Amino acid sequence: MRKHIQKTKNNGCGGFTLIEMMVSISLFAVVISVALGSFLNMSEVQKKATSLRKINDNLNFAVETMMREIRTGKKYCQSACSPSSFNFTSARGDSIVYRLNNGNGSIERSEDGGTTFFSLTSPEVKVDNLLFVVGGESSSDSLQPIVSIIVNGSAGEKKKTKSHLDLQVTVSQRALDTP
Repeated sequence: MRKHIQKTKNNGCGGFTLIEMMVSISLFAVVISVALGSFLNMSEVQKKATSLRKINDNLNFAVETMMREIRTGKKYCQSACSPSSFNFTSARGDSIVYRLNNGNGSIERSEDGGTTFFSLTSPEVKVDNLLFVVGGESSSDSLQPIVSIIVNGSAGEKKKTKSHLDLQVTVSQRALDTP
């Protein structure tokens, strides 16, 4: 008996061609590139949101602290040489000084008349401008003493993720100004 050995023909069903592989790899590379770009963009947006939260929290805390103490203080005095420095007497009788430290860009507070200072803002936040405008403090007027505080600051490392915040508040003294 003779055995017939049947040979199978290769009719192209056994694998992928080079062109099919190149097209599928190119398509995969495009999809990965789009996904990676979206991921990096989300990362930048998250960094921007974090820097905005940092500056918002820090400047709001610093301004709220100043407002609370100024509201109950007396004998307001804006420094003649620097409008970014402000001193007054607190309700407890302490000589309080608020100032902008231009060296590190932070808002600082002193309880001993300006001898020792501690920072109210974190190192990640840079305060660019701090301005105090005092009105109605003269004993010859009948106006209630008020202090306007203007603060400009920024947080973030890169230009793309940096956040800026400008605040302006006006604080009125609680005690009535009686002549």
